[in-house]
Amino acid sequence: MPEAVYHQLKTAILTGVFRPGQTLRQEDVARQLGVSRGPLREALPKLEAEGMIIAKPHRGCTVVSLAPAEIIEIFELRAMLEASLAKAAARKKEPNAVRRLREIASTMRSLQVSINEADQQRWFDLNYELHDILLAVAGRRHHLRVLQIVRALAEPYIRMEICLARSFAEAQDEHEGLIDAFAAGDCETLEKLTREHVQRTAQRIIEALGESKIGEQQPAHA
Repeated sequence: MPEAVYHQLKTAILTGVFRPGQTLRQEDVARQLGVSRGPLREALPKLEAEGMIIAKPHRGCTVVSLAPAEIIEIFELRAMLEASLAKAAARKKEPNAVRRLREIASTMRSLQVSINEADQQRWFDLNYELHDILLAVAGRRHHLRVLQIVRALAEPYIRMEICLARSFAEAQDEHEGLIDAFAAGDCETLEKLTREHVQRTAQRIIEALGESKIGEQQPAHA
C-alpha cells in the first residue's frame, strides 16, 4: 500500500496536481488522493529522498520549488545524460523502436492540445514515453536510473511551461527531428539535437518563470 501511494503521489506531482512550492498537508493530500494517512506517511520519506518534496516540522511537506539557477543546473545534467544516451541508442539501430516512436509522434501531432485539456494530458504522457523508448535503447541502466531522478525534478516545470507558452508544435518538430536522426543511426546528429532540445526546453522554462507565478506556494486543496 505505501508503494502504491508513493507512485500515486509522485504522479500527482509530475502531472501538476500538486505544483512546485505547494504545501502538502497530510489530511488534505490523503483526502484528495482518496488514500489513508498511514501509507501516505510511509510514502513521503521516499519522495523526500528523491528530492521531490521537503519535510517541514509541524508544517507538513512542500513540493520542491526550484530557483532559476537550479533549473538551469538540472537541465544541464539532463542534457549531458540524454545526449550521451541518445548517441549510444543511435548505434543500436532498433527498427521496432523507430516504428513505435513514429506512431507516438503521429498521435501527438494529431491531438487537439490547444483546446482540449484531456488531449494535453495525453500529449504529456506520450512525450514522456517517447523519450523513455528512445533512450532505453542505449541499454545503460545506471545512466537511466540517474536520469529518472533528474527528469522527475524537471517534469512539472516542463508541463507548466508548455501549457503557458503553448509550445506544443515547437516541441513536436524537435521530437520528429530526433526520431529521424535515430532512424538513420546518425549518432552525432542525434547527440547534438538531443542536447539542443533539452537546452531549448530549459530556456523556455526560464522565460516562462519571468512571465508567470510558477513556484508560488498554494494550499493543497486549491
